[in-house]
This record gives sequence, C-alpha cells and structure tokens, in this order.
Amino acid sequence: MMASNLGIYSLIIAASVKNVIPFPAKLGGKVPALILVDRDGVVNVDVGAPGVLSTLQLELTPGAGRAIGQLRRAECKIALITNQSCVGKGLITEENLVGDIHGRLQDLLFQDDEDAKFDHIFYCSSLKDSGDYRMKPNPGMIEEAAQMFDIDPSDAVMIGDALRDLEAAANAGVPSRILVETGYGRQIMGGKKAPNEHGALELVDGSEGKFDWNEDVENIKPSILPFLYAKNLYSAVQWILSNTEGS
Repeated sequence: MMASNLGIYSLIIAASVKNVIPFPAKLGGKVPALILVDRDGVVNVDVGAPGVLSTLQLELTPGAGRAIGQLRRAECKIALITNQSCVGKGLITEENLVGDIHGRLQDLLFQDDEDAKFDHIFYCSSLKDSGDYRMKPNPGMIEEAAQMFDIDPSDAVMIGDALRDLEAAANAGVPSRILVETGYGRQIMGGKKAPNEHGALELVDGSEGKFDWNEDVENIKPSILPFLYAKNLYSAVQWILSNTEGS
C-alpha cells in the first residue's frame, strides 16, 4: 500500500502503538509529492472554540515554519486544509479569514523560514451540520488539492490533529496519515505522549484499544487505521524527509 510513497506499512505488519519508528531510519521510497496540513493545532496553536478570530491569537507550533520551509526545499507541494465554520457562524468575515488571519499566518511562517509558504490554502466556511462535501471528514478539499496540483492522492501525506483529518484523508484515498500530539492529538490518544525525539513516530493500528476517541463520532472508523503518531508538525516532517531516497 505504501510502495508509492513512504513504503513503511509494507515493512511493518500488524504493528501496535508500542512500535516506535526511529529517526533517522531509511525505509526507502520518494519524497511525497503533496503534503496536506490541517491548520489549528498543527501549524498554529489551537486556541479552542470558536477558533482563531483575530491575528493576535496566532502562534506557530514549535518548528512549524522551518518544517514548511524544508518541505518546499524538497520540492513538495503543500496545501493547507482547514474547516473554518467561524465564517459560516458570522463570527468573522471571509475577508478577515483570507486577508487578515491567513495573511498573518503566512507572515509568521516566513519569519521562521524564508521558504515557508503554502502553495494553496483550502478552507470550508460551512456550518458543521451543513453536509458540505468540502468539509472534513468529507474528502472534497483534499480532492480539490489533488486535482489542482495534478497529483494522485496515493502520493500524498495528511498531517492533522483530529480524527476528521485522518478520516478525510482516508476518504480521499490518501494512505499516509499522521496524527500530531499538539491540538487534539494527545487527547484522542488517551493522554499518551508521542515520542519526544524529533523524527521518531509511533505506528498505531488500534490493536491495544486504549484510545479516547474524543470526537463527535459514535465509533472509530477502521478506515483511518493504521496511522502514525508524532509530537508535532516539525517532528512529522523530519520523519517524512528522513525516510525518503537521498535524505
């Protein structure tokens, strides 16, 4: 399943959450063509409901700017995939979101690393119960990204902090999915910490059953398993780049 990109699941079969994938292991494969990244809790610190309503609330997670810059230098396309129902609720305008908040986010990334920039920002401003196909966990925005960059979803990686991120990726045919501890990740993992060393990830297939799937879902969908668990965006990117040819 992973031969087209990171090549790990073909090497580690029936692994549990105890299996740590060490940095800097070389597992073969090539640099993924497309990196899909959630916003709140992944790129910037999650401020809780109702979300970021002001540029003053924006703070990058540790190493986020450098991580995005590294991916661009590796010639990856990088797409931000984010639900922003605060617009649909009337808490901010679309102009506030695009011009102010996302403009400031790009500025903060650039301050960390001059190469750090999203190739495109996809956002869905619909309300949660709207049934919008673009809103995660639906795959609409991911499908749009794949089409825009003419990249097959099998050559993409999704990095998120919530089950809806992993589910959207699975629904879009993205086999490589990484959950980060920042944001909701640690809560979802029942308080379990991710490996502390940058680039060390854990493979989770649900075999232990010790997870607090704290999302608005009745049952965890098997389609999101297996996935990898990382400390943050920076650590996830170090793993991606360390497990590719020529790294």
